[in-house]
This record gives sequence, structure tokens and C-alpha cells, in this order.
Amino acid sequence: MSKTFEDWVKEYENKTGEKYEVDERFRTFFEPEKGFAQMTETASMIVVNQCCGDAQYWKGKAEELAKEKGKSHLGTWCIREILPYIKLFGYEIEKIEELPEGMKRYHCRNKKTGKVGLASPSFRSKNGNIGYMITCEV
Repeated sequence: MSKTFEDWVKEYENKTGEKYEVDERFRTFFEPEKGFAQMTETASMIVVNQCCGDAQYWKGKAEELAKEKGKSHLGTWCIREILPYIKLFGYEIEKIEELPEGMKRYHCRNKKTGKVGLASPSFRSKNGNIGYMITCEV
């Protein structure tokens, strides 16, 4: 369904419980049918920041950008429940690493490509949820 950028921002804020913030370090990509994603690059990866809409589509766009820029990895943060996202992107958990305070780090492998991914708890979001830093091979 086609929406305005403002409609997608409202959806982001409703789903995450977080306020959308413009971060000048990131470029915002927007498509009315797909939503939006903020992306930037580091030495070795494309990093996706705030994102709302078709997650599979935006992951594909981030992978395209990574290949175009010669990057070997993607990175993003997840401030929602992590296990459904691991499954959504086709990964299976190979190892669960128990961390202090009952937190867990998930070592994963993509079922189709065999490429590895890691979901590590890294912060508490403004709404109190555990925020995960996720990295994966392109």
C-alpha cells in the first residue's frame, strides 16, 4: 500500500514505541510502497538505522548497496523482539551464548546461503527493550 513518508514515520513510532529521529550520518531511502530505511557505510559494512516497511526489501537494497560499495557485511539494530527477525531473514540459530543479566547472543547461519550472522545485545532502547546489534555477511 502506498503511504506518505509521514505515514510510514507514524507506523514506525507506533510499532517501536520510539520517536523517529533524523540522523545526519545516515541517508534516508524512501519508497511509498515499501517504507523507509536509513543507511550509511563504514570501512567494511553498510549499516541500516531506523527502518519501517518491507524488511526483506530493505535488506535487499542494503545488500545491493554493500556490493556496489565493495562492503563485505551488513549491520543494523533491532529494538523489537529479535527471534522473529532471525527467522524472517532465513537464519537458524547455531549457538546461544549466555551473557550477564540474562541476556543472550545468537550465532546464526543463513539456511540458503550458509553465510553467518550474529545478534548481540548492545543497549536498552528508550522504551526499555533490549536493542540488538546484528551483523551478517553479504
